Amino acid sequence: MGTAMSDTDPQVTDGFRAAMRRVASTVNVITICVGGEPMGITATAMSSLAMDPPSLLVCINRFAAMHSSMEDVSHFCVNVLHRDQEDIAQMFADRRQHGLRFVSGWTVDCERPPRLLDAQASIVCRRIDHHRFGTHSIFIGVVEDAVARDEVDPLLYLDGHYAGAIG
Repeated sequence: MGTAMSDTDPQVTDGFRAAMRRVASTVNVITICVGGEPMGITATAMSSLAMDPPSLLVCINRFAAMHSSMEDVSHFCVNVLHRDQEDIAQMFADRRQHGLRFVSGWTVDCERPPRLLDAQASIVCRRIDHHRFGTHSIFIGVVEDAVARDEVDPLLYLDGHYAGAIG
């Protein structure tokens, strides 16, 4: 049984927040299609899960507009952003820019989740499970397709700011 958020010592919460600000994370845009409409959200909580079968997990806030749709879709795509794609990260994090999100640079046919054409990497997954925990849900996907850009320079999020891994 997990501890309720309200039972957590505020000092522990503050210390954990400070510790996590020192952990660099790749910036990703998680995409799905629902009823022929593309949807996406910026997320840093993504991790490989296993190589057999190739799988990963993503964590989405339960209060995010896309959360309930993630529970029902068959597939999602993790678009790992390249260092030169900070504008895309900001666009998908800002609800006011919703109409601009898939205007250019994406394959959007809704046969599959949208894929960012020049992403650092794009990984299409079949969603097989999810678990709720605290404020988030963990979505598990088995990889069905993965492509990677030749140049390795992912967009990172560290201490509340975007950064590059190289240079």
